[in-house]
Amino acid sequence: MSAPVSVITIVKNRTEKLCNLINQLEACSPTPDELLIVWMTPPSDLSLITSDKFNIEHKFVNQEELPIAKARNKGMFDAKNDLLAYISVDTIFSPACLKEAVSTLVPSSIMRAPVRSIPITSRNQPYTELLHAKSEINLGKPFSVTQTSDTSYNDALPKASLLENTGPVDKQDNNHGKFSNDSSASAMFFIRKADFEKTNGFDETYDGYGLNDEDFFTQCRNVGLSLTDHPSIVFSPSRDLTRCPVNHLLDFVHNAQIFREKWGFYPRKDILCAYADKGLINKDFEHNSIRVVRLPNENELSESKTALAPIDKPKKVERKVKKPLNKVLAEPKAPFTSPADKPKSKSSALKFFRGTERKSA
Repeated sequence: MSAPVSVITIVKNRTEKLCNLINQLEACSPTPDELLIVWMTPPSDLSLITSDKFNIEHKFVNQEELPIAKARNKGMFDAKNDLLAYISVDTIFSPACLKEAVSTLVPSSIMRAPVRSIPITSRNQPYTELLHAKSEINLGKPFSVTQTSDTSYNDALPKASLLENTGPVDKQDNNHGKFSNDSSASAMFFIRKADFEKTNGFDETYDGYGLNDEDFFTQCRNVGLSLTDHPSIVFSPSRDLTRCPVNHLLDFVHNAQIFREKWGFYPRKDILCAYADKGLINKDFEHNSIRVVRLPNENELSESKTALAPIDKPKKVERKVKKPLNKVLAEPKAPFTSPADKPKSKSSALKFFRGTERKSA
């Protein structure tokens, strides 16, 4: 049984996480009606994944790379259902999330899942294990997307706390125009297509890293949408690098200036203050325009690269594929005239194939 929901995600090269996302959606009750995958890079052998449980639409680029805002808009505007669910490819979520959204989302609102940050090393654990995890897993407490504070994101990567200490969250955001936990809210959110169209989608003026989410949810408030919490929390892997992404200094400063000109205030002051503390930008940025004082040195850039590198061997994702994907792709294939003629494994819910017609973005 499927729900009249279109799920949208964007992918660049994180195919292992995409397989995990599809497996999670297949375990949902009900499953979505469709999944739209927008590929931010040109198609490859991994760019055509199918499922027995729901239709998967692939959207490809006709250029070297598709920016984040454009990729999200492509999926959201092309979806066929009235109820849209945007899910980040690495989000870990409840099997009941779609059912809960269908029964609780009302028009003129956007429902965002409270996010619990988890260490990158816990990224392959199932939702139920994370939900009942003990404190030694070092999970941070979830924060409501409707909690409002100028420094709210200082707690986006909180210190270890017990899951059992989770308290109720506010159900509605009454702080339109103020900054809340917008930075992580795109891990999962639900919105009706007509309401998404009211916002004109994600602002494609922003270029590179940072502030796409903050701008979009500020725009949602600006057009009169109420922001509510989804009944279930989600888990999202986080790195300390997000506190001060020095490798994205120029992009972030450029986008922060665009945001201030548009909305009248600076977002993510925690990051801007971290830049100022390192001497990368002027300390009086709140009263004057941001100026880049110096560029990151080699040591700072090296630390960023180290923070982004894999820190553990990824746990094998249950994809119901008997052989490793690279071996399957390397094997000679018998010719076939159409996708329907291709042999299909009964035990595989996800199939990877190479010879089908590609859709153009």
